[in-house]
Amino acid sequence: MNARERILAVFAGEQPDTTPIFPKIAFANVLACEGMTVREYMTDPKCMARACISAYRKFGWDGVSIHTDISSEGKALGTIYEQPENAPGILKKYLLNDISEVDKVKVPDPYTTEPMKTVIEAIRIVKREIGEEAFIMGWTNGPLNVAGQLYNLDELLVTLLEEPEEVHVLLEKCTEVACTYAAAMIEAGADMIAYGHATASQNVISKNCYLEFALPYEQKLVRAIHDHGAKACTHICGNIEKIVDVIAQNGSDVIDFDHVCDIDRLRSVVPDKIYRGNVDPALFALGTPEEIRETVRALLAQEGTKKKFFLGSGCEINTNTPVENLKAFVEAGRAFGKCGA
Repeated sequence: MNARERILAVFAGEQPDTTPIFPKIAFANVLACEGMTVREYMTDPKCMARACISAYRKFGWDGVSIHTDISSEGKALGTIYEQPENAPGILKKYLLNDISEVDKVKVPDPYTTEPMKTVIEAIRIVKREIGEEAFIMGWTNGPLNVAGQLYNLDELLVTLLEEPEEVHVLLEKCTEVACTYAAAMIEAGADMIAYGHATASQNVISKNCYLEFALPYEQKLVRAIHDHGAKACTHICGNIEKIVDVIAQNGSDVIDFDHVCDIDRLRSVVPDKIYRGNVDPALFALGTPEEIRETVRALLAQEGTKKKFFLGSGCEINTNTPVENLKAFVEAGRAFGKCGA
Protein backbone atom coordinates (compact mmCIF):
# COMPACT_ATOMS: atom_id res chain seq x y z
CA MET A 1 0.00 0.00 0.00
CA ASN A 2 1.11 3.55 -0.62
CA ALA A 3 0.39 6.34 1.86
CA ARG A 4 -2.92 7.37 0.33
CA GLU A 5 -4.19 3.79 0.03
CA ARG A 6 -3.31 3.17 3.68
CA ILE A 7 -5.51 6.03 4.89
CA LEU A 8 -8.32 5.28 2.46
CA ALA A 9 -8.37 1.69 3.71
CA VAL A 10 -9.16 2.91 7.22
CA PHE A 11 -12.02 5.06 5.91
CA ALA A 12 -13.34 2.02 4.03
CA GLY A 13 -13.35 -0.05 7.23
CA GLU A 14 -10.49 -2.24 6.00
CA GLN A 15 -7.24 -3.21 7.72
CA PRO A 16 -4.21 -1.38 6.24
CA ASP A 17 -0.78 -3.01 6.08
CA THR A 18 0.36 -0.73 8.91
CA THR A 19 -1.14 1.99 11.09
CA PRO A 20 -1.26 5.23 9.06
CA ILE A 21 1.06 7.95 10.37
CA PHE A 22 -0.45 11.41 10.23
CA PRO A 23 0.90 14.05 12.68
CA LYS A 24 -0.68 17.48 13.17
CA ILE A 25 1.93 19.70 11.58
CA ALA A 26 1.72 22.96 9.64
CA PHE A 27 4.38 25.66 9.73
CA ALA A 28 6.81 23.17 11.33
CA ASN A 29 6.98 21.55 7.89
CA VAL A 30 9.77 24.10 7.36
CA LEU A 31 11.98 21.70 9.37
CA ALA A 32 12.31 19.73 6.13
CA CYS A 33 13.54 22.77 4.18
CA GLU A 34 16.84 24.20 5.38
CA GLY A 35 16.80 28.00 5.35
CA MET A 36 13.04 28.44 4.83
CA THR A 37 11.44 30.80 7.35
CA VAL A 38 7.99 30.49 8.85
CA ARG A 39 7.10 33.84 7.27
CA GLU A 40 8.05 32.50 3.83
CA TYR A 41 5.96 29.40 4.48
CA MET A 42 2.98 31.50 5.61
CA THR A 43 3.03 33.96 2.70
CA ASP A 44 4.33 32.09 -0.37
CA PRO A 45 2.22 29.19 -1.72
CA LYS A 46 5.23 27.69 -3.49
CA CYS A 47 7.19 27.66 -0.23
CA MET A 48 4.23 26.19 1.65
CA ALA A 49 3.78 23.43 -0.90
CA ARG A 50 7.52 22.69 -1.06
CA ALA A 51 7.72 22.42 2.73
CA CYS A 52 4.73 20.07 2.92
CA ILE A 53 6.01 17.85 0.10
CA SER A 54 9.57 17.84 1.46
CA ALA A 55 8.39 16.87 4.95
CA TYR A 56 6.19 14.11 3.55
CA ARG A 57 9.12 12.67 1.58
CA LYS A 58 11.81 13.22 4.21
CA PHE A 59 9.94 11.85 7.19
CA GLY A 60 7.69 9.34 5.42
CA TRP A 61 4.29 9.92 6.96
CA ASP A 62 1.05 9.15 5.14
CA GLY A 63 -1.00 12.34 5.33
CA VAL A 64 -0.07 15.90 4.39
CA SER A 65 -1.54 18.79 6.42
CA ILE A 66 -1.65 22.12 4.60
CA HIS A 67 -2.47 25.25 6.57
CA THR A 68 -0.92 28.27 8.27
CA ASP A 69 -1.73 28.74 11.95
CA ILE A 70 -4.72 29.57 14.14
CA SER A 71 -4.85 33.13 12.75
CA SER A 72 -5.94 32.27 9.20
CA GLU A 73 -9.62 33.28 9.31
CA GLY A 74 -8.97 36.25 11.58
CA LYS A 75 -6.44 37.67 9.14
CA ALA A 76 -8.82 37.17 6.23
CA LEU A 77 -11.62 38.93 8.09
CA GLY A 78 -9.64 41.95 9.23
CA THR A 79 -8.13 41.20 12.62
CA ILE A 80 -4.59 42.54 12.61
CA TYR A 81 -1.70 40.16 13.22
CA GLU A 82 2.04 40.66 13.19
CA GLN A 83 3.90 37.94 11.32
CA PRO A 84 7.32 37.20 12.88
CA GLU A 85 10.01 35.66 10.75
CA ASN A 86 10.04 32.32 12.54
CA ALA A 87 6.92 32.04 14.69
CA PRO A 88 3.13 31.96 14.33
CA GLY A 89 1.19 35.20 13.91
CA ILE A 90 0.83 37.50 16.92
CA LEU A 91 -2.60 39.10 17.36
CA LYS A 92 -2.41 42.90 17.61
CA LYS A 93 -5.96 44.22 17.15
CA TYR A 94 -9.31 42.45 17.02
CA LEU A 95 -11.73 43.23 14.23
CA LEU A 96 -14.55 43.69 16.77
CA ASN A 97 -14.38 46.04 19.73
CA ASP A 98 -17.86 44.99 20.81
CA ILE A 99 -20.14 42.07 19.99
CA SER A 100 -22.65 44.56 18.56
CA GLU A 101 -20.26 45.24 15.65
CA VAL A 102 -21.00 41.85 14.09
CA ASP A 103 -21.95 43.52 10.78
CA LYS A 104 -18.22 44.07 10.24
CA VAL A 105 -17.85 40.34 9.62
CA LYS A 106 -18.02 39.86 5.86
CA VAL A 107 -17.47 36.43 4.35
CA PRO A 108 -14.28 36.78 2.28
CA ASP A 109 -13.64 35.34 -1.16
CA PRO A 110 -11.04 32.68 -0.28
CA TYR A 111 -9.60 32.75 -3.79
CA THR A 112 -8.60 36.40 -3.54
CA THR A 113 -8.10 36.94 0.22
CA GLU A 114 -4.92 36.17 2.14
CA PRO A 115 -3.92 33.93 3.78
CA MET A 116 -6.69 31.70 2.39
CA LYS A 117 -5.49 32.32 -1.17
CA THR A 118 -1.97 31.10 -0.31
CA VAL A 119 -3.26 27.90 1.29
CA ILE A 120 -5.58 27.12 -1.62
CA GLU A 121 -2.80 27.56 -4.16
CA ALA A 122 -0.46 25.41 -2.03
CA ILE A 123 -3.08 22.66 -1.97
CA ARG A 124 -3.31 22.79 -5.76
CA ILE A 125 0.45 22.37 -6.06
CA VAL A 126 0.61 19.52 -3.56
CA LYS A 127 -2.33 17.79 -5.23
CA ARG A 128 -0.62 18.05 -8.60
CA GLU A 129 2.74 16.81 -7.29
CA ILE A 130 1.82 13.98 -4.89
CA GLY A 131 -1.96 13.71 -4.96
CA GLU A 132 -1.89 10.16 -6.29
CA GLU A 133 0.34 8.87 -3.49
CA ALA A 134 -0.47 10.97 -0.41
CA PHE A 135 -3.64 11.90 1.45
CA ILE A 136 -4.14 15.68 1.58
CA MET A 137 -5.81 17.55 4.41
CA GLY A 138 -6.66 21.24 4.65
CA TRP A 139 -7.47 23.08 7.87
CA THR A 140 -9.97 25.67 8.94
CA ASN A 141 -11.20 26.68 12.40
CA GLY A 142 -14.42 25.82 14.14
CA PRO A 143 -16.90 28.71 14.51
CA LEU A 144 -16.08 29.44 18.16
CA ASN A 145 -12.40 29.58 17.29
CA VAL A 146 -13.09 31.98 14.44
CA ALA A 147 -15.15 34.14 16.79
CA GLY A 148 -12.20 34.16 19.18
CA GLN A 149 -10.00 35.51 16.40
CA LEU A 150 -12.40 38.42 15.91
CA TYR A 151 -13.40 39.34 19.46
CA ASN A 152 -11.54 39.16 22.77
CA LEU A 153 -11.97 35.61 24.05
CA ASP A 154 -12.58 36.54 27.69
CA GLU A 155 -15.29 38.96 26.65
CA LEU A 156 -16.72 36.43 24.21
CA LEU A 157 -17.09 33.86 26.99
CA VAL A 158 -18.83 36.38 29.25
CA THR A 159 -21.13 37.44 26.40
CA LEU A 160 -21.88 33.79 25.72
CA LEU A 161 -23.56 33.66 29.14
CA GLU A 162 -25.03 37.16 29.31
CA GLU A 163 -26.08 37.84 25.71
CA PRO A 164 -26.27 34.43 24.03
CA GLU A 165 -28.42 35.67 21.16
CA GLU A 166 -25.62 38.06 20.12
CA VAL A 167 -23.10 35.22 20.15
CA HIS A 168 -25.35 33.06 17.99
CA VAL A 169 -25.50 35.81 15.35
CA LEU A 170 -21.71 35.95 15.31
CA LEU A 171 -21.38 32.17 15.18
CA GLU A 172 -23.70 31.94 12.17
CA LYS A 173 -21.35 34.25 10.27
CA CYS A 174 -18.24 32.46 11.49
CA THR A 175 -19.74 29.15 10.34
CA GLU A 176 -20.36 30.58 6.88
CA VAL A 177 -16.73 31.72 6.74
CA ALA A 178 -15.44 28.27 7.69
CA CYS A 179 -17.79 26.52 5.22
CA THR A 180 -16.77 28.81 2.36
CA TYR A 181 -13.07 28.33 3.05
CA ALA A 182 -13.47 24.55 3.40
CA ALA A 183 -15.29 24.32 0.06
CA ALA A 184 -12.48 26.18 -1.70
CA MET A 185 -9.82 23.91 -0.21
CA ILE A 186 -11.77 20.83 -1.29
CA GLU A 187 -12.13 22.24 -4.79
CA ALA A 188 -8.35 22.71 -4.86
CA GLY A 189 -7.75 19.07 -4.00
CA ALA A 190 -8.07 18.47 -0.25
CA ASP A 191 -9.32 14.98 0.62
CA MET A 192 -10.26 15.96 4.17
CA ILE A 193 -10.86 19.16 6.08
CA ALA A 194 -9.95 19.32 9.74
CA TYR A 195 -11.16 22.12 11.93
CA GLY A 196 -9.67 23.25 15.20
CA HIS A 197 -12.12 24.05 17.98
CA ALA A 198 -10.09 24.58 21.15
CA THR A 199 -12.63 27.12 22.43
CA ALA A 200 -15.17 24.27 22.55
CA SER A 201 -12.96 22.22 24.88
CA GLN A 202 -14.28 21.19 28.27
CA ASN A 203 -11.27 23.13 29.59
CA VAL A 204 -12.96 26.31 28.32
CA ILE A 205 -16.72 25.82 28.26
CA SER A 206 -19.19 23.46 29.91
CA LYS A 207 -20.83 20.50 28.22
CA ASN A 208 -24.13 22.38 28.15
CA CYS A 209 -22.44 25.34 26.46
CA TYR A 210 -20.88 22.95 23.96
CA LEU A 211 -24.33 21.61 23.13
CA GLU A 212 -25.67 25.11 22.51
CA PHE A 213 -22.73 27.08 21.09
CA ALA A 214 -20.52 24.47 19.42
CA LEU A 215 -22.35 21.33 18.33
CA PRO A 216 -25.00 22.90 16.03
CA TYR A 217 -22.35 24.91 14.18
CA GLU A 218 -19.96 21.98 13.95
CA GLN A 219 -22.80 19.98 12.41
CA LYS A 220 -23.33 22.66 9.77
CA LEU A 221 -19.63 22.76 8.97
CA VAL A 222 -19.33 18.97 8.75
CA ARG A 223 -22.38 18.79 6.48
CA ALA A 224 -20.84 21.39 4.18
CA ILE A 225 -17.57 19.45 4.04
CA HIS A 226 -19.40 16.24 3.21
CA ASP A 227 -21.60 17.96 0.66
CA HIS A 228 -18.44 19.01 -1.20
CA GLY A 229 -17.15 15.43 -1.24
CA ALA A 230 -14.48 15.42 1.48
CA LYS A 231 -13.98 13.81 4.87
CA ALA A 232 -14.16 15.86 8.08
CA CYS A 233 -11.94 15.80 11.16
CA THR A 234 -12.67 17.44 14.53
CA HIS A 235 -9.72 18.65 16.61
CA ILE A 236 -10.51 19.92 20.11
CA CYS A 237 -7.52 20.59 22.37
CA GLY A 238 -7.40 19.37 25.95
CA ASN A 239 -9.38 16.61 27.60
CA ILE A 240 -12.42 15.58 25.57
CA GLU A 241 -13.22 12.35 27.42
CA LYS A 242 -16.33 13.79 29.09
CA ILE A 243 -17.70 15.27 25.86
CA VAL A 244 -16.63 12.72 23.23
CA ASP A 245 -20.19 11.38 23.17
CA VAL A 246 -21.54 14.73 22.00
CA ILE A 247 -18.56 15.43 19.73
CA ALA A 248 -19.48 12.21 17.93
CA GLN A 249 -22.88 13.75 17.17
CA ASN A 250 -21.35 16.37 14.86
CA GLY A 251 -20.94 13.76 12.13
CA SER A 252 -17.22 14.13 11.48
CA ASP A 253 -15.33 11.11 10.22
CA VAL A 254 -12.30 11.49 12.49
CA ILE A 255 -11.89 12.71 16.07
CA ASP A 256 -8.46 14.13 16.84
CA PHE A 257 -7.52 13.74 20.50
CA ASP A 258 -4.87 15.43 22.63
CA HIS A 259 -2.13 13.79 24.71
CA VAL A 260 -4.15 14.16 27.95
CA CYS A 261 -6.77 11.72 26.64
CA ASP A 262 -6.67 7.93 26.62
CA ILE A 263 -7.71 6.08 23.46
CA ASP A 264 -9.21 3.14 25.36
CA ARG A 265 -11.39 5.43 27.48
CA LEU A 266 -12.55 7.29 24.37
CA ARG A 267 -13.42 4.01 22.64
CA SER A 268 -15.34 2.82 25.69
CA VAL A 269 -17.76 5.70 25.05
CA VAL A 270 -17.67 5.98 21.24
CA PRO A 271 -16.25 2.69 19.95
CA ASP A 272 -16.64 2.90 16.19
CA LYS A 273 -15.17 6.31 15.35
CA ILE A 274 -11.83 6.81 13.59
CA TYR A 275 -9.45 8.46 16.05
CA ARG A 276 -6.16 10.27 15.48
CA GLY A 277 -3.58 11.00 18.16
CA ASN A 278 -1.91 11.52 20.49
CA VAL A 279 1.86 11.88 21.19
CA ASP A 280 2.52 14.99 23.29
CA PRO A 281 3.97 17.86 21.19
CA ALA A 282 6.15 18.77 24.18
CA LEU A 283 7.70 15.31 24.01
CA PHE A 284 8.42 15.84 20.31
CA ALA A 285 10.22 19.07 21.16
CA LEU A 286 11.96 18.18 24.43
CA GLY A 287 12.17 14.38 24.54
CA THR A 288 14.74 12.00 23.13
CA PRO A 289 14.31 9.65 20.17
CA GLU A 290 14.26 6.76 22.65
CA GLU A 291 11.41 8.39 24.61
CA ILE A 292 9.49 8.98 21.38
CA ARG A 293 9.89 5.34 20.37
CA GLU A 294 8.76 4.05 23.78
CA THR A 295 5.73 6.36 23.80
CA VAL A 296 4.68 5.21 20.33
CA ARG A 297 5.24 1.57 21.30
CA ALA A 298 3.05 1.95 24.39
CA LEU A 299 0.35 3.81 22.46
CA LEU A 300 0.15 1.24 19.68
CA ALA A 301 0.00 -1.55 22.27
CA GLN A 302 -3.36 -0.22 23.48
CA GLU A 303 -6.42 -2.07 22.23
CA GLY A 304 -8.04 1.13 20.99
CA THR A 305 -5.35 1.65 18.36
CA LYS A 306 -5.78 -1.74 16.69
CA LYS A 307 -8.37 -0.49 14.22
CA LYS A 308 -9.77 2.79 12.88
CA PHE A 309 -6.74 4.71 14.08
CA PHE A 310 -4.22 7.19 12.72
CA LEU A 311 -0.98 7.67 14.64
CA GLY A 312 -0.48 11.38 15.19
CA SER A 313 0.51 14.12 17.57
CA GLY A 314 -1.80 15.33 20.31
CA CYS A 315 -1.65 18.87 18.94
CA GLU A 316 0.51 21.07 16.71
CA ILE A 317 4.17 20.11 16.35
CA ASN A 318 6.37 23.17 16.76
CA THR A 319 9.53 24.35 15.02
CA ASN A 320 11.71 23.63 18.06
CA THR A 321 11.24 19.90 17.40
CA PRO A 322 14.48 18.03 16.57
CA VAL A 323 14.40 16.31 13.19
CA GLU A 324 15.69 13.15 14.89
CA ASN A 325 12.50 12.98 16.96
CA LEU A 326 10.28 13.19 13.90
CA LYS A 327 12.27 10.38 12.28
CA ALA A 328 12.05 8.30 15.47
CA PHE A 329 8.28 8.83 15.56
CA VAL A 330 7.83 7.47 12.05
CA GLU A 331 10.30 4.62 12.53
CA ALA A 332 8.47 3.51 15.68
CA GLY A 333 5.10 3.86 13.98
CA ARG A 334 6.21 1.54 11.21
CA ALA A 335 7.85 -0.92 13.60
CA PHE A 336 5.01 -1.19 16.11
CA GLY A 337 2.05 -0.42 13.85
CA LYS A 338 2.36 -3.42 11.56
CA CYS A 339 -0.80 -5.43 11.20
CA GLY A 340 -0.80 -8.06 13.92
CA ALA A 341 2.07 -6.51 15.86
